[in-house]
Amino acid sequence: MASYQYLIYFVLFITFHSSTSDSIDDNRDDDSGEDSMEIPTDLPESNNTITCARKQNSLMHEILQANPKQFPFVVALMSQRNEYICTGSIIANGMILTAAECTSTVSHVLLNTTTDKKDETNVQLHVIKTDSFPTYTGPDSPKNVAILYTEKHNNTLASKIRISNFTNPQKISEMEAIGFGLNSEVGHSRPLQYVGVERRSAKGDIMHGYLDCIETKILTCFKDIGGPVIFDNELIGIITRGQNDCTKEIMPNYAINKRLVDVLPTFTFKSWLDEQIAKNQEQVKEPLEVYPTKLVFREPVLRVLKSKANVVKDFLTISIVLTKYLFS
Repeated sequence: MASYQYLIYFVLFITFHSSTSDSIDDNRDDDSGEDSMEIPTDLPESNNTITCARKQNSLMHEILQANPKQFPFVVALMSQRNEYICTGSIIANGMILTAAECTSTVSHVLLNTTTDKKDETNVQLHVIKTDSFPTYTGPDSPKNVAILYTEKHNNTLASKIRISNFTNPQKISEMEAIGFGLNSEVGHSRPLQYVGVERRSAKGDIMHGYLDCIETKILTCFKDIGGPVIFDNELIGIITRGQNDCTKEIMPNYAINKRLVDVLPTFTFKSWLDEQIAKNQEQVKEPLEVYPTKLVFREPVLRVLKSKANVVKDFLTISIVLTKYLFS
């Protein structure tokens, strides 16, 4: 009887020891998986290469080329020699918002264009006068913003961008910046382009726009100023400084903190802007459609004016013809 008891104890011991070993092995396998708390040993040593934590449904995106009429409120500022200067935004009929430092040599603007070249598809408007923010003294001024006044036009040519009423940059995490030739080489054509950036706070009123945690092999920089920065189809600021140093490739694995633009928020000069728009609206007979409403292209209508005598004559002629037809 004792021999049977020893045999049972032996079997139980072997079974317990085997299950305990399996449990330990299973726990080791779990620790080596994705949820492991071990610190990777292959991370770069640089403090700037922090692992990316990409947000879901992020609005950040690489530089993209705009389609025709995608941004009908965007214009190209041109010099008297037809050389490109800056980007601007239509905010009312005959009023264009841009950076103040862009206004010294501007002669005309191009509407309905996706390039900095005049062709049969775009419209040219002459600049009548410019009006910089009252405290502007140079490119380093806090309020580097101005209005261009041009010839008036109808709403079949362009639309205006609505100016946002936002006053708290903390409520906006991402935004889109628009301009011409963001990554173009000197001497090449400058296409209309846009990029999605992350908003980060800065000193004073200026907001910084960064590109991070995306995968792109497109040359990335921002060689333009004066253009619009939009969020939810509204104007929230203008670009006062770009980034000329281009990055050839961005990988999503590690953060590179690529600062692309400095943005002057619209709320910092909106009271001045509203006052200028109100003065201009008194002289405008035809208001513009507000982006993103599609432009309404009117078909030409031919109107022929006839005298009363000619109308009577035509009526009698038709009556005689009908009478002959009915009684013949």
